[in-house]
Amino acid sequence: MTAYGQTYANIISFFKKNIIKIPAGNGVDFNVNDIVIFGSGDGSEDAGKIIGFDNDAHAETDNEETDERFVILRKATLHDLQKIESYNDRRSEIIRICQQHVEALHLNMYVFDASYSFDGKRIAFLFTSDERVDFRELVKKLAAVFKKQIHLHQVGPRDRTRIKGGCGKCGREICCKSWLRKLSSITMDIAREQGLEGKGGSKLSGLCGKLLCCLKYEAEEYKRMKEGLPSIRSIVETKDGTAEVIGLDILNRKIKILFEEGKLAVVSDKDIMRIIKSAEIEEQQQSEDMTEII
Repeated sequence: MTAYGQTYANIISFFKKNIIKIPAGNGVDFNVNDIVIFGSGDGSEDAGKIIGFDNDAHAETDNEETDERFVILRKATLHDLQKIESYNDRRSEIIRICQQHVEALHLNMYVFDASYSFDGKRIAFLFTSDERVDFRELVKKLAAVFKKQIHLHQVGPRDRTRIKGGCGKCGREICCKSWLRKLSSITMDIAREQGLEGKGGSKLSGLCGKLLCCLKYEAEEYKRMKEGLPSIRSIVETKDGTAEVIGLDILNRKIKILFEEGKLAVVSDKDIMRIIKSAEIEEQQQSEDMTEII
């Protein structure tokens, strides 16, 4: 894709690990997956990978900033790529040194990634912790060791997984690493909407330990397809008698029911003559009653 005029290149910064939107209107053809060098007026330079283009400087995404100060200087040359690779080769060693200082200072944090800015003047360390960490003393020690400007960033489990990458349950690279730019809130209600609440936490969780982002992809379609189907625990009438709904196959519109005498059956939605008592409506009424009491 060619970028001209007011088009913005969405670039994953190798230094900050976030997405930076930079004007790409300098008359050069850029394409998705190009490695580019970009800089600002203060002389700082960073490298990154183009993942797409936008005409909207304020498109809503996670971990993204629009910075008009930056300009794309060039596509990465062979020399540039070799320089980036040399920085990557040092990553394990500088993480090890940083973690040693973390342990010496008895800080409750785990350093999992580090990167050099392209100009070599700065080093960024990323860490996770279950508490707020005062790392000011650590910054001083690292600056003395590396003789660089030190940046420390605390991230959550979802961002850590997005940065580290990995293979999902589907066998493909995880979405948040390969293409997903906004991490939406995923709740158990979304899983229940698709009849997945009984699958167990391990099957519904991603590498980050949180609910799978892909649960949301088809949530609206499942919600639409559930229209007209009785909810779980509803009491329904069939030609064979009254039964309780204990399971739903939403895609095939099949309903698993339990008759009073203990007999199980799987019927089509067309076999349901009427819904005698809707569990969903009853739950809503109970919720409203509790609200009035409160």
